[in-house]
Amino acid sequence: MIVIFARVPEPGQTKTRLVPALGPVGAAHLAAAMTGDVVDTVRSTGLPFRVALAGDPGHPWVRTLDCEVEPQAEGDLGRRLQYALRDGGVAIGTDAPTLPTALLLEAHGSTADVVLAPAFDGGYVLVGVRDPADIFDLVPWSSPSTFARQHQRALDLGRSVRVLPFWYDVDEPTDLDFLSRHIGTLPDRVAPRTRAWLDNGRAGG
Repeated sequence: MIVIFARVPEPGQTKTRLVPALGPVGAAHLAAAMTGDVVDTVRSTGLPFRVALAGDPGHPWVRTLDCEVEPQAEGDLGRRLQYALRDGGVAIGTDAPTLPTALLLEAHGSTADVVLAPAFDGGYVLVGVRDPADIFDLVPWSSPSTFARQHQRALDLGRSVRVLPFWYDVDEPTDLDFLSRHIGTLPDRVAPRTRAWLDNGRAGG
């Protein structure tokens, strides 16, 4: 099972670190585009998946996802991950619209107890677990040491760990600039909604 962590793209409540550069509406539109691309990428693998949603489940945008949706648990990211992966599986966010399907397939097929794909900012873009018990405890979130601490936490618990290649997510304006350059080197089928927003929507905010 792949679990996609997503947030309803309400202006001012999503991609807040990009609001100074894009404005609240622009940031929300980008978030919607990236979420749609991530959902389509996961759908294309044929693997079972659902969305773990933050925000109003009755929002009209939620219906456009056309997939199983459940609310995220209360608490910090660790508690939300533990609940979402209660039966095992792989969790990803919606901040990496160009994440290769190969990483998803490798994570899903891994025999390791824990699978991690580190991000260039010190976090990770993907985590897979067979048993989430205790695995997310004592991990600092949104920190340059998140990946390192998560990796060490798994080892401390005696879990086998598979580390996948690095990828990147889009949180800051510099990340967005990198995405703008990188996406042009990828096939047109990769992240078409995000690509369209970069081509047309960014100028309009």
